[in-house]
Amino acid sequence: MNNLQLIEKALYYIDEHICEELTYEHLAGVFGYSSFHFHKIFSSVTELTITEYIRKRRLTMAHKKLCETTESVTDICYSIGFNSIQTFNRAFKNTFGMQPLVARKKQSKITYRTVEEIITGYLKRVAVEGEFSIEPRFEERDKFIIAGYRKHTKDGFNVIGESWYELKSNMKSIERKNEHTMYGFEDYSEDFSAEPLAFYYMAGVEVDKDTDIPEGMHRKVVPKAKYAVFTVNGNNANGEIGKAFHYIYFVWLPNSEYCIDENALSDFEYYDERWDCQLGTAQMDIYVPVRKMEG
Repeated sequence: MNNLQLIEKALYYIDEHICEELTYEHLAGVFGYSSFHFHKIFSSVTELTITEYIRKRRLTMAHKKLCETTESVTDICYSIGFNSIQTFNRAFKNTFGMQPLVARKKQSKITYRTVEEIITGYLKRVAVEGEFSIEPRFEERDKFIIAGYRKHTKDGFNVIGESWYELKSNMKSIERKNEHTMYGFEDYSEDFSAEPLAFYYMAGVEVDKDTDIPEGMHRKVVPKAKYAVFTVNGNNANGEIGKAFHYIYFVWLPNSEYCIDENALSDFEYYDERWDCQLGTAQMDIYVPVRKMEG
């Protein structure tokens, strides 16, 4: 079974339990995912966050019931998981531009996609995305330590550039294990938020365990793990790195039999001698810690 098949099960589960309280943490637990992994896969397939999907699903179900049954607005409200008729009416109007009773009177039609149609739609999008693909290699790495400047993206993704500026401005103040390598480390193990997406990003270098680091720098021990490694060609002048991340999480991971290793909730960019941002022939690697799915 691959990730896409599990997400399909999750979509059916949501439909069957739509009147219950549903959160991405609960759903992740039901299907054996880490919250981060479930968020990534689910959003890739549905193009919505889990909260957005559930809310939209409830409202489209309500619209369908209004036009196809004689159930009262109040009964429909509670049957699809809303706890307040006022909240339901407001959400319905914000979504469809009219109150529920007006929608019933007008018998206005909306697109209600079945789970099968959602999965088919994803596969069609993937077929288009298939123009950009990277076949990963798999590599095991022992535990290692990086040190650098980290920022939380809750303050905006511009902090990533700030991390790199601070690292490069202070490079001479730290003893590096390898002077030719640098890391862009996305850490999802601490203060991770799926909605809105926010996490710690660190621009860093590899150091020995006893290396003294300057004040203001952060030290991160990266555990031993197996990685899917994606080599990116180009100096990012045309957004190659962003395209690669999109491919990894939107195309490759959902259709693979691998999931994010919950013991190493992260991914990182690896820059070595191949990287020269002035050259179109530059290369870098993206490391994603993975494990084979069970069953």
